[in-house]
Amino acid sequence: MESIAMVGVGAIGGAVAAALGDIGRSVTLCVRTPFAKLERTLDGKVITYEHLVLTDPATANPVDWLLICTKAHQTQGAAPWFERLIDSKTRVAVLQNGVDHVERLRRFIGKNPIVPVIIMLPAVATAPGKLRQGRPGTLKVPDSEAGREFAQLFSESDTAKVNLSDDFLSIAWSKLVHNAAGGAVCALALRENGVVAEPSMRGLIVALMREIIAVGRAEGADLSDDLPDEIIARHANELRDHWTSIAVDRREGRRMEWEARNAVVGRIGRLHGIPTPLNDALTALLAAVDEGLG
Repeated sequence: MESIAMVGVGAIGGAVAAALGDIGRSVTLCVRTPFAKLERTLDGKVITYEHLVLTDPATANPVDWLLICTKAHQTQGAAPWFERLIDSKTRVAVLQNGVDHVERLRRFIGKNPIVPVIIMLPAVATAPGKLRQGRPGTLKVPDSEAGREFAQLFSESDTAKVNLSDDFLSIAWSKLVHNAAGGAVCALALRENGVVAEPSMRGLIVALMREIIAVGRAEGADLSDDLPDEIIARHANELRDHWTSIAVDRREGRRMEWEARNAVVGRIGRLHGIPTPLNDALTALLAAVDEGLG
């Protein structure tokens, strides 16, 4: 069986490691804050997993698969783990937000295959090594050789299904429209997702999403004109009481992932000559909040 290591075991990383544990795969969990065992609650059932937990990169060895589940802005800090876990045979999956997964990781990974992963999985970390998952999740990857090999890791899983896509670019940008607009507003308002669906917010949210859609389309993404309405409807219904991760980070006094969610839109927009004033304003505000954390 292929060896697997995971760097970053928060809500998403923990849920993915649990899904692999459900089908008998062992995962080496590489973390900053130690814990004895991984514990996941799903559908009222609590399961504990016997995955090895490491806190010192010096104790790690190369693996067949490295799953990077840190927040995007924590990538640099995780680099010592990459140096120990990667050799010439290692394949790398990047389970982070954004649309520039490969570009973001390439300088750390070298020539090894990188699989970008878009995650649809509601989970919240309740303590180090403990998480509560709302429902089974979906992981979306490109339909490439490395993507198909990644999907094989989860082929028997019922709690984390992997979907292959021949248009991963559109999937990534569709998720970014959701993250960049809704996430930024929720973080600045310090509110749950339902705030995005409030009538007073509609003009701002739709205009912000239209900016991001324009940039995504310039990159080649196929994004529907109805996407803003679809996202707002989800925030008004099944996502209404959920706290998005960037808002949770602000609430808990942690640095936020605005670079990969918002700054990237302005950066790519400028390459295409597309103005993104609303997104740029929210980026500046999120950055100012982060600076206030010291």
